[in-house]
Amino acid sequence: MNRSLILRIVVPILFVLAAVLGIKACNEHRTSSQRLARAVDTLKTGHPGLRLIDSALVILNAAESNFRLYTVVYEQQYLQTFSTQLDTVSVLLDSVGKPAAAGGNSEQLLHLIREKEQMSGKIASIKRSTDELLSRSLKDEMIDKMLNAIPPYSASRIKKEEVTIDTVGNEQTQLAKKGLFKRLGQAIANKNDTVKSKQTILIRTKDGKVMPKEEYEAERMRKILADVNGYYKSVLRQQLEGRTKIDVAEHTLAVTNLHLLGDLKKVIQTLKEQALQDAAARKFRAGADSHTSIRRMTGTMTWMLIVLLLAIAGAVVLYLDNRRKARLLAIEKQKALDEARSRSVFLANMSHEIRTPLNSIVGFAEQLGHTPLKEDQRELLHAVEVSADMLMEVVNDVLDFSKLDSDYISIRKEPFTLYQAVSDVVSTMRVQAARKQLDLLFSFEGGLQQHVQGDMFRLKQILINLIGNAIKYTETGSVTVTGKLENQDAQHARFTLSVADTGPGMPPEALPQIFERFYQARSPRVEVKGTGLGLAITQRLVKLHGGDITVESEVGKGSEFTFFIPYELASPPRTVVVTQEDVEKLNGNQLEGLYVLIADDQEMNLLLLKMILTRWKCRFDMAKDGATAYELFKTNRYDLVLLDLQMPQMSGVDVVSRIRTDVDSRKAKVPVLVLTADITRQDEESFRKAGFNDWMLKPFREKDIYKVIVKNLSKARAEAN
Repeated sequence: MNRSLILRIVVPILFVLAAVLGIKACNEHRTSSQRLARAVDTLKTGHPGLRLIDSALVILNAAESNFRLYTVVYEQQYLQTFSTQLDTVSVLLDSVGKPAAAGGNSEQLLHLIREKEQMSGKIASIKRSTDELLSRSLKDEMIDKMLNAIPPYSASRIKKEEVTIDTVGNEQTQLAKKGLFKRLGQAIANKNDTVKSKQTILIRTKDGKVMPKEEYEAERMRKILADVNGYYKSVLRQQLEGRTKIDVAEHTLAVTNLHLLGDLKKVIQTLKEQALQDAAARKFRAGADSHTSIRRMTGTMTWMLIVLLLAIAGAVVLYLDNRRKARLLAIEKQKALDEARSRSVFLANMSHEIRTPLNSIVGFAEQLGHTPLKEDQRELLHAVEVSADMLMEVVNDVLDFSKLDSDYISIRKEPFTLYQAVSDVVSTMRVQAARKQLDLLFSFEGGLQQHVQGDMFRLKQILINLIGNAIKYTETGSVTVTGKLENQDAQHARFTLSVADTGPGMPPEALPQIFERFYQARSPRVEVKGTGLGLAITQRLVKLHGGDITVESEVGKGSEFTFFIPYELASPPRTVVVTQEDVEKLNGNQLEGLYVLIADDQEMNLLLLKMILTRWKCRFDMAKDGATAYELFKTNRYDLVLLDLQMPQMSGVDVVSRIRTDVDSRKAKVPVLVLTADITRQDEESFRKAGFNDWMLKPFREKDIYKVIVKNLSKARAEAN
C-alpha cells in the first residue's frame, strides 16, 4: 500500500474525527457557556439575602437608637418608631429565605428558616415588651396619675375641739392730741371727737388654757395645716413607692429589650456571616465550575486542533502529492495531446500527400475512360475507379476526423436554399443507389425556396454520410429520405431529416455505441469495409450545428437515422445562384475557347488539368511556381485562373492578392479558384479575404471541377451584366 493510498484513507478519517470533536466542542461550549453565564450571574449578584440582612441590620440599629432615646426622654414617638422599625426588620427577615428558595439551595434555605425562627421569637419578645411599655405610656402619664391618685381632703378629717368663750368689758381708747389747725377744721366741719371702745373675747380650751380668740384660731389653723401636710405626704410617699416599682419594671423591660436587641443583632450578624460564607462558597463553586468548563473546552479544542492540524497536514501532503501527480499527468496529457496533435498533423499531412497522387489516379482513370478501350480494359479501369473511390472516402474520413478531433472545423453561416442543397445530394446519390438497384425515395415538406443561414457544405457532408451508409448496408429494397422545414417564428426554423433503409438492421446492444469512433455494427449477413468514422463525424457535425441525431433499428427490418438542425431564416442572396439542374444542362462545348491560367508545382496535376482543358477545347497557360504565374497574368487577359495553394517562390494566396490589386479593374475581377488537398475554417476565411472565388479539394473528378467552374463563371457574368 503506497503513501498516497494511506493518506487518502487517513485524511478523511482525521477530518471526520475533527468534525466529531468539533461537534463535541460545540456542545461542550454551549454547556460551558451556560455554566459560565450562571457563574457570572453568581459572581455578579452575590448572596440573594445578603442585601436584605444588611438592610435589617441598619434598621435594627436605628430601632435601637430610637429605643434608647425613649428611655431618656420618655416620648411616645420614639417608642412608636421603634415598634414600626421592628415590624420592618421582621418583614425583611421573613424575606431572607425566599431568594434562597428561588436559588434551589435546600440546605441554605433550611438554615435561613431556622435562623429566622430564632430571630422571630426574639423579635416577638421585644415587641411584647415594647407594646407593654407603649400601652403604659399611652394610658398613664406620671403627673396625671399622681394627681388623680391623691384623694381629696374632706372636712370630716378635722378634729372637733370643745372650748368655752368668755366676754371681757369695753376698753376705751385715749384720743390723740390734735393740733390747732386740725381742731379748727373739725369745728368748721362740725365734727366731734369720738372715743373708741374695744371688747375682748377669751377662749378657754378643754385643757384649761385661756387665750384670746384670735390666738386660738391661729393655733387651730396651724394644727389643721400640719394634719393636711402629713396626709398628703403619706399619699405622695405611697405614690412614689408605686412609681419606683413601675420605674424598676420599665427599667427591667428596657434592659431586657436592649439585651434582646443585642441578641437579635448577634443572630443577624451571624446570619450575615453565614450568608457571606455561603456567597463565598457559591463564588468558589462558580469559579471552580468556570475553571472546569474552561479546562474542558480547552482540552476539547486542543484535541480538535491537533486532529485538525494532522488532517490539514495530511491534506497538504495529499494535495502536494496530487499536485505532483497532476503535474505529471498534465505533462503526460500534454505529451498525449502533442502526440495526438502530431498524429492529427501526420494524418493530415499523409492525407494531403495521399490526395496529390490520388488526384492523379482518379483523374487519369477518368480521362482514360474517355478513350477507346477493350472490354477487359474497361473492367480493369472500373476496378481502379472503385478502389480510388474507396481510397478517397477513407482519406476524406481520416482528414475530417483529424480536423474534428483538433477542433479545426467550425460552422460558417451563409445563405442557401435548404431544399436545393438536399435535392442536390439526393440526385448525386441516385447513381450509387442505381448501381445496387435500390430505390432512393425523397420527399420534402416546407418552403422549397426558403433560404436559411448556415453551412451548406457541412450539411451536404452529413447527408452524404447518412445516405451513403444506408445505400452501403442495404442489399435490396429502398432508401427513403424525408425532410421537413418548420418555421418556429419569424426568424428561426427547425430542419428535420430522416434516412430510413430496408437493410439488415442492428441489434439493440449496438445502438448506444453506434456513434463512437471506429465502431461498426457488423451484420452476420453483410460484410462491409470502412473506417468506422462516418457516423462519429456525422454526429460531431450535427452537434456543431446545435442539433442532435438519433437512431432506431430492428434486426431484419432496417434502420432509421433522424437528426434536426436549428437554422436562422435568411433572405435570398443578391448574386445569381446556379442550381444543380443548371449545371447538369451545361456541357464542355460551352467552355470552348475559355482562356485559363493554370499554376501547380506538381507535373502530374498540370498534366491532368491539361488533358481536361484540352478535351473542353479551352486555351490555357501553365506555370510551375507562383512568380511565373503572376508574370503570365500581367501579360495576358484570362477568363479563369486555377492556382495551387502551395507553390515555390510565391504561394497561391500571394498570387491572388496581387491579382486583386491589379491596376486593370476588369483583370482584377477575374474568377480565381484554388486547388488544395486540405482546407480548414481558417483557410476558408483567409481564402475569402485573399480574394479567391472558390476552391476545389483534391482529389477531384472532372464533373466536380466542371461544376465549380461553371458556377463561378455564371456568377461573374451575372455580376458583370
